[in-house]
Amino acid sequence: MPGLDHVTIDTRDAPTMIRFFESILGVKEGYRPPFPMPGHWLYLDDKPVIHLLFASRATDFPPGIFNHVAFSLFEFEPALARIKESGYRYEYRDIPETDLGQVFIYGPEGVKIELQYKRPI
Repeated sequence: MPGLDHVTIDTRDAPTMIRFFESILGVKEGYRPPFPMPGHWLYLDDKPVIHLLFASRATDFPPGIFNHVAFSLFEFEPALARIKESGYRYEYRDIPETDLGQVFIYGPEGVKIELQYKRPI
C-alpha cells in the first residue's frame, strides 16, 4: 500500500523555513544527495520528510496551490509549548465526531502545517 514519503516545498528563504520546521516539528537538517539543484532535507527520526528547494518568485504562492501538510502528534503539551514559543500564528480545531484535534500553524512564505493530536476524553 502506498504511503506518504515526503513533502517538497519551494522556498525563497531556506534558513527561515528550516528554523520554522525545527521549532515546530523538531526536525533536523541532514544528508541530501548532490542533486544539480540546491536544496535541503529535513529529517524526523531517520527519515527525510521535508525537502526544501529554492524558488525565485516575487510574491508568495497564492492560497490553494499548496494548502497544508499534516503530521501526527503524540505529545501535545511539549508541542504546544514549542508552537507558542515560536511566535507563529496558530489555531485549534476539532475533527467532528472523532477524538482528534488539529492545530494549524501558519509559517513563513504562506506555508501552513497541521498537527493532529488525540483530545482528552
